[in-house]
Amino acid sequence: MSVLTRLWLTLVGIARELSDESAYARHLAYTGRPHSNAEWRTFSDARLRRKYQQGKCC
Repeated sequence: MSVLTRLWLTLVGIARELSDESAYARHLAYTGRPHSNAEWRTFSDARLRRKYQQGKCC
């Protein structure tokens, strides 16, 4: 595999992690549910709720 191909795959992987696509794919695999708009909304709402319910110290 060429250096450019590996670089491209690495950048795509980073972009997927930053945009929560990878987390959503893991969620679907873990729960065994198919992709749908409603499932994405449920996943996003739960993720944001967990993120912002935790108080920040200092």
